[in-house]
Amino acid sequence: MLPDFRLVRPTTLEEALAQIGEDALPYAGGTELFIAMRGRLLQPGTLVDLKRVRGLADIRVDDGWLVVGAAATHDAVAGSEAVREHAPLLADVAPGVGNPRVRAAGTVGGNLCFAEPKSDVVTALVALGAELTLASAEGTRTVPAAEFHRGPYWTVREDRELLTEIRIPPAPDRRGVYVKFQTRERPTVGVALVTDGGSGACRLVVGAVGEVPVSLEFPSLGAVDPAAAAEAVDPVADLTESVEYKRHVTAVMAARAKERLEEAVAGAR
Repeated sequence: MLPDFRLVRPTTLEEALAQIGEDALPYAGGTELFIAMRGRLLQPGTLVDLKRVRGLADIRVDDGWLVVGAAATHDAVAGSEAVREHAPLLADVAPGVGNPRVRAAGTVGGNLCFAEPKSDVVTALVALGAELTLASAEGTRTVPAAEFHRGPYWTVREDRELLTEIRIPPAPDRRGVYVKFQTRERPTVGVALVTDGGSGACRLVVGAVGEVPVSLEFPSLGAVDPAAAAEAVDPVADLTESVEYKRHVTAVMAARAKERLEEAVAGAR
């Protein structure tokens, strides 16, 4: 059973921002939050239901930037033509998040704010150079996706702030792939590899293996070094495997991502 709580349902962003705080948590899908509440890991006095807040689940293109509302579900992202056109890597990642129930109810913003270290979504967004918009009654601020997670279940979001949208910069020639090794519902290692198609520079991001994603930059796709990726990560030994095994799998997944992106680039010529 869930512990007792008060439920409020704002319909505007201003109303929502006036309600949230240290003991009043925002939620939309609740896929992670309710599990934590049932385990008494979290016992907020108030839940602020965001599902009726106008515009918070919208997906749109703004001056070339793809803007994904924080309350957009993973299924909505997977099925969005705008996402498929402007950030196909994210569209490819979304169908593999969690399970069908999580994808139908869970939101991109909730995934990011819960800060589960094994998130597929944050790994892809870091690789895409995404920016996150945080709003409060005092105003808004922008945080790079690469700096949002401080550690497991810990972000830079303040108690009275709300993640409102994810913004992905335009890059018409950008190409990317995401590969992961997974034996349970969440990945052991996830690797996103993106090339901008202009300068040819690449960003390789390794997630799930440690507490936060690790990002590496390479001058070209040919220069991507799977061994360097394995060396750069800081694996956490857990039920999925040892530190040594996770480093090995990181190198394998990085090599696989490089091979797949080389095939995609060659096929587009």
